[in-house]
Amino acid sequence: MTGTYVDATMTEKEFDRCVAGFHAAAAGAMDWGQALRPLHDTFGLWVTQLFGMDIGAGSILFSFEVGDTQPEAFVDFARVWHRYDPRTLKSFGMGEGEWMNCREHFDDAFVERDPFYQQFLIPYGGRWASGTKLVHDGSFVAIVGLLRGVHSRPFSKEEDRLGQRLARHLAEAVRSYRSTLLLSSRAAGAAAVLERVSSPLLLVDEQRRIHYANPAVQRILADEGAVLIDRAGKLQAVDPDDDTRLLLALRQLRLSRDSYLGEGSEPQERTTLRLPLPASHLHLNLYLFALRPEASLGAFGPAPLAMALLHDPRQRLDLDPFMVAAAFDLTPAESQLAVGLARGAAIADLAEQRGVSVETMRSQLKSVFQKTGTGRQSELVSLLATLPE
Repeated sequence: MTGTYVDATMTEKEFDRCVAGFHAAAAGAMDWGQALRPLHDTFGLWVTQLFGMDIGAGSILFSFEVGDTQPEAFVDFARVWHRYDPRTLKSFGMGEGEWMNCREHFDDAFVERDPFYQQFLIPYGGRWASGTKLVHDGSFVAIVGLLRGVHSRPFSKEEDRLGQRLARHLAEAVRSYRSTLLLSSRAAGAAAVLERVSSPLLLVDEQRRIHYANPAVQRILADEGAVLIDRAGKLQAVDPDDDTRLLLALRQLRLSRDSYLGEGSEPQERTTLRLPLPASHLHLNLYLFALRPEASLGAFGPAPLAMALLHDPRQRLDLDPFMVAAAFDLTPAESQLAVGLARGAAIADLAEQRGVSVETMRSQLKSVFQKTGTGRQSELVSLLATLPE
């Protein structure tokens, strides 16, 4: 971190205005993002998150975020990385109103070896967390997290005290919010995040009904000469043989229980389908991932779905770490490292940007080589230049 750091403070008037915003959001008179913004700006945060869960069902009831992190982080967290988050696990075990500052529980040695920090949080830009369990009522739990970035410093004791004062009022607002009908609108949250994902992405069920398609994928499906189309709300391959292969690929995920022959087969969590593009040696690559509500915090709805990422090699766009991760089954840390090297960055510079050691990056590069079947950086760069055609 560079520059002089000053603890976050609020005047009484600023404090009262912030608290008034919490209650306005609870009453539906203000968006939660707008209500959380003064808190976010005062503490100089990377991300502010307020979320509620039904811990009995293991599903998110609502989630509001303020900050600049990529929307892909939400997808990766809900799909995979929430299961490895030591901060959330620690928070769930604490009492209502008990404050948690990550520096008091997870030292540098822990962070250096922990997969959640090294493979997910730090690559996306996060590092320090402070927050509390606002409400714990039966199976309902609400948590607020104040998150700072890699090149920031931990939260001070004074800042924790200010956060606790604000959290007591935020807890009252959350209880009020929970008791209103506003909670029924929670399903729109994931769609709003997915709308900002730059990679072509859609959600389909096992019968290929399209539940969501972002603008990037809509353009591919509507393109003249498309090999995949939206036909009356269903994802369909134009070629009949390809269409059969699409159905079989989805069935490999076994999204519905007790609905298939050969129930002894293990369900797949991901699969890939390559569809030949007309008048070309190239293929449209379809990367399919299972989104089971019980394993993804219910963030994508109550029904099991498949997330499909589409890669058309004819569209020579900038390398997208999210797509590279899908193509080679890389973690966020590994895909960002691979893309950084492909863009010409030195491994030492990438380590400095991320705030980790060069040794950590070299260990991750070794994993990238193994997963991509390459042995040198030059081979990796060449491979990414022709991302599976």
